[in-house]
Amino acid sequence: MKTYTTNPSVSGTSVICSILGHKFRSTRKITNHFSEYQCRCCGKKMTEDTRGRLISLTPELQDINETLNMIFKRRQIQL
Repeated sequence: MKTYTTNPSVSGTSVICSILGHKFRSTRKITNHFSEYQCRCCGKKMTEDTRGRLISLTPELQDINETLNMIFKRRQIQL
């Protein structure tokens, strides 16, 4: 799985993450272009935006990812 690191955030939940930065690993592949990530240390969840940058995974984005994944799987079955 891919591992990404980001700059430390001021409001991090883990001391290690606030000092060294998050260590994200890919937890779920939504489509060929979108994935969900989770920090190994603090458990913070992130997803990609349309430009490929990591953003916080909100409940709204989680619903969008779920719908997008469902559509992607249906299209893969039809092809």
